[in-house]
Amino acid sequence: MYNGLATRHPKALRRVALALLFCASSVAAPGHSAELAAKRVPTATNSPRLRTLDFTPFEAALKQFTPRRAAEVDALLRDATTPQVQLALAEGRLTSEALVLYFLDRIRRHDERLRTYLELNPAALDEARAADARRKAGRPLGPLDGIPLSLKDNIETAPPMHTTAGSALLLDHVAKADAPLVVRLRAQGAVILGKANLSEFAGIITLGPRVGGSSAVGGQTINPHGAPVTGGSSAGSAAGVAARLAMASIGSETSGSLVAPSAWNGVVGMKPGRGRVDGTGIVPLLSANDTPGPVARSVTDAAILLDAIALQPTRFAAGLRKDALSGVSVGVLERDILEGRGNAALLDRARKGLAAAGAVQRPTLLPQSPAWAGGAPFVQLLASGMRLDMMGYVSTRAAGVNTLDELLAWYRALPDRRAPSGLDLLAVLSKAPPLDRPAHEALVLRLRESSAAILDATFEKTGARLLVSLENMHSTLYATAGYPAITVPLGLREADGTPAGITFIGRRGEDGALLAMAYAFEQATRLRVEPRLDYTVLP
Repeated sequence: MYNGLATRHPKALRRVALALLFCASSVAAPGHSAELAAKRVPTATNSPRLRTLDFTPFEAALKQFTPRRAAEVDALLRDATTPQVQLALAEGRLTSEALVLYFLDRIRRHDERLRTYLELNPAALDEARAADARRKAGRPLGPLDGIPLSLKDNIETAPPMHTTAGSALLLDHVAKADAPLVVRLRAQGAVILGKANLSEFAGIITLGPRVGGSSAVGGQTINPHGAPVTGGSSAGSAAGVAARLAMASIGSETSGSLVAPSAWNGVVGMKPGRGRVDGTGIVPLLSANDTPGPVARSVTDAAILLDAIALQPTRFAAGLRKDALSGVSVGVLERDILEGRGNAALLDRARKGLAAAGAVQRPTLLPQSPAWAGGAPFVQLLASGMRLDMMGYVSTRAAGVNTLDELLAWYRALPDRRAPSGLDLLAVLSKAPPLDRPAHEALVLRLRESSAAILDATFEKTGARLLVSLENMHSTLYATAGYPAITVPLGLREADGTPAGITFIGRRGEDGALLAMAYAFEQATRLRVEPRLDYTVLP
């Protein structure tokens, strides 16, 4: 039953499997996403925004924000972590208002080209001024007080901001309230700069001309490093943080959709373990997998963000240690990594970094599982999640669009406006045989248990505290199992200068240990590269 798509539509399955290499990885073909990501493509004209970024609430303040002040803030921020920014705020060298103006100024100068935002929060300056007043009164709310963040636009926010998932179908949708994770961020004084662009409906409409990151509402997100791909679906979060259009962001992952864009844009991205963060109030794709998580320029900032949005009190940021990898066994999935062209140099760089951090490296292999059947069951799971989870959300917010077939018909009625990058992926996934809710839940359990068994067996065989992967190569496994994973910048590829990321997969429930070990690697290597915003994409 679960292989119905493979037997009825073999060419369609091949197309979906290729799509999953980019959008959600594939256990069947490791390394291909990295290989194809390294190819250059010609620059394409971007589609028009369906909602123009509105700077009207900030115009008067921006006129007073001089180039000299912008340069001073830039010097403070270039390599700063959130604690370093908070120190500058406490010492009076910076204000939250100036910080917000700095980011707004950069958004105004660069985002029409990069398309990392779909909407700005008109109250951002008011929120920053309130943080300054609290600080002046000696009552800061926490480590995020006055820190400007963006939110992926599948995360619900209270009026007046919209929640569109990048689709013209939800262009005018305004949620009644903030999602619980946004409530937690606001309770700590975080300033919401705006909503970040994403692969439409979290990546199931099309691959897009640059492989992920395209939406009807905002157009195609552009990698600030000049790479041909941004990855999906949290493209706006990753590209915006890399370009310093926000201090950090909250993205989401179904399978590789947070880790891939973070790696390909040269920043840190973490998919927390299942249940660590409340996913209520996020436009669903596959509820069994969907997980919000932090995107930042440093592991320190990722840990602070996760502390802020975690359901239970955590002290992950306080547990970061430079020696967290010293004497620790790590399982290196080197055979899978080496199947990708150009990955040998990255693996060598990763090995040297792990050695510098004191890790004990043990090459290892993942066992095979018949439950995965070449990836076809996960394709079926994703398709049924779209029907049952995503359309359940959409049908209550868009009159007359209740089923996947009706959604496809709606797009096809005005394709130039509603689907400027095409409908290739949605058209294929819509052909998957439908599952009822009991069959869907049975498949969820089957794949969750098998993926957890594969990872647990690998951990036990090597005695490893973490597994070492590359970019989103094994995301379908760890995302379906619900295990934590984090990607850390691994510098640039030698062949074309595009960013890459080493990805660490942690044991079940060990989010804090994973962050600490990622921090140790980051501090031993310091391989993040600042993008040049005057790049040109080479043909």
